[in-house]
Amino acid sequence: MNITEVIELMSMVDSMDNIEEVTVTLGDTPSVTIKKKTTEAKQAPMTLGPDQGFQTANGYTPKPQGNQATPGQVKFALDLATKIGGGDMNKVVNGLAHALELTVDEILHPDLWAEEMTKDHASLYLDVLEAQYKKMQKGAWG
Repeated sequence: MNITEVIELMSMVDSMDNIEEVTVTLGDTPSVTIKKKTTEAKQAPMTLGPDQGFQTANGYTPKPQGNQATPGQVKFALDLATKIGGGDMNKVVNGLAHALELTVDEILHPDLWAEEMTKDHASLYLDVLEAQYKKMQKGAWG
């Protein structure tokens, strides 16, 4: 291998991204090592702060607005309503109206509880729903 071939090899190694070092053996003993100097700029990981609209999941708790029922109250009421009504929410509305001595139109339909249920609704409805569920468990309803 002559000097021009070594120079060509050096330029090829220099232009490659994956190869950083090549050793060329010339004859029995002479060898040439070609090392490529790499200067990689390590990019720092990008972090987003809370001012950019992101929060950690474990630190986020939705807060009810004003007199709005808490998400826990709504979920508990919906769970009870589903168990009592067997999927028919009109039965639940009728049961609440009867127990609270109101008309069916005055009862907030369970489909609207997630958005419109107030703490007052939750207080009234949960008392009735819990009592009805306990009766159902004891076998008073068949």
